[in-house]
Amino acid sequence: MIKNLRLGNLFELQLVESGKLYGNMNTAKAMFEEGLSFEQREKKFLENRLALGRDYGFDGHKFFLASQVDKRGTWFEIDNDYVMENPNGWTDINQDILVINDKTPGVVIGHPVADCPVVIAYDKRKKVAAIGHCSAELVDKKMPMLVVDALYNSYRSSDEDITTYVSACAGLSWTYDKYPKWAKDEKIWNDTIVQDENGIFHIDLKSAVFKQLQERNVDDIIMSEIDTIVHPDFYSNSAAYNGQKDKLGRNFAGCFFRNSVEKEKVMIK
Repeated sequence: MIKNLRLGNLFELQLVESGKLYGNMNTAKAMFEEGLSFEQREKKFLENRLALGRDYGFDGHKFFLASQVDKRGTWFEIDNDYVMENPNGWTDINQDILVINDKTPGVVIGHPVADCPVVIAYDKRKKVAAIGHCSAELVDKKMPMLVVDALYNSYRSSDEDITTYVSACAGLSWTYDKYPKWAKDEKIWNDTIVQDENGIFHIDLKSAVFKQLQERNVDDIIMSEIDTIVHPDFYSNSAAYNGQKDKLGRNFAGCFFRNSVEKEKVMIK
């Protein structure tokens, strides 16, 4: 399991990264064995979430993600009323970023991902977290910055109280044979997309995200060291496209606040 973010003597926010251990984390037909109906894929997906929840200490039904239709930094808070209205989670939320606080313990926000990072911003004083899936296209739109902005816009969080976590994602082995069309902001990519002597473009997505968070005045940045393309325990679009069929699937990256009982268990340990 990924380390918790510690506040005083309590573990407040639990990070979740599933890798391949719990199976595929969406319902896409291509990610499952041939012949399964949507209902069968949906059931399998729920089983995978429930198994993940049993190990981490949450209810696998209470999974929520943003559909990111807007692509401009809009945010939506998952509160207890919304959870009660949607007890099975996984609703259609058009906004780009989800926000939760410690009043909704055991409620998970996150994204099914392969090579793209998820950015989590956590206000350790106000005990509130925001999360956003940051594909290269969305990094170009400054989504990592906008995840941090969501904490300010929703709770007036101060920069010095914020810790950010960047999940496992593709490393320098992610390449293009031509300059990618999604790279439109030269300031973001001028030193994070590098062409080698063979004309291949190497995408340093982690550095692009890190640089953007620093520019947003975040000092406390935790980066996963995992490269999903080469790590055997993580799914990867790039690796699957290049022939590693066992890498076809979606990891889950997210977070939740522990309830008081789970906090006490951690303290006892």
